[in-house]
Amino acid sequence: MPLIEKITIPDGTIGLWELSETADDLLKVCQLNPTDTARLAGFTAEKRRKEFMASRLLLQKLLPQYPEIVYDKCNGKPSLKATDLNISITHSDNLVAIILSHKKIGIDIEQQNRNIDRVVPRFANSAEIDFIEKSKNPQLVKILLWSAKEAIYKCCGIQGIQFNKQINIGLFDYQSQHHFTGSLNHNSQIFRYKLFFRLIKNNILVYCVQD
Repeated sequence: MPLIEKITIPDGTIGLWELSETADDLLKVCQLNPTDTARLAGFTAEKRRKEFMASRLLLQKLLPQYPEIVYDKCNGKPSLKATDLNISITHSDNLVAIILSHKKIGIDIEQQNRNIDRVVPRFANSAEIDFIEKSKNPQLVKILLWSAKEAIYKCCGIQGIQFNKQINIGLFDYQSQHHFTGSLNHNSQIFRYKLFFRLIKNNILVYCVQD
């Protein structure tokens, strides 16, 4: 079973699953409650079915009891029924990751070689674009900033956020440190986040914890 890593962090736990099996193979070992069974039936794409079951298998591996995942009807943000744990889910082409914490959290994973050049002006402000252009590894920094803002967006659960105007990432030396900060400006409020990243199988994983 490709549970490739269980990461204990100060604020919770992260689980990583490699998408190497078929959907049928995962279905044989995945214990689904009636709600999940009905939800799975609505997915026709093989990859989407695999991602769905891998996230459930990760949850079953990380917790002694398997709580139901429910989704907010307005923003689609997942939560766990009958528990005070928070959950965030993400996937790339070959990995699925979830994070569990009693704090407000968000997680995102992206392949390092993903081409996002066309959308950089839509998620990065002028200072961040300058940071990208002057860095020794612009591709890594682009993905890192994008993933950080996605993690914050998943954490806040607020619809209509403009990434390049409302989410700001504190610039840092990504070559020597794997933690940094970010903030979200919304309705005259500022929400602050601690962010962390790591490289896993040609992917960049970023998670955030709201201060």
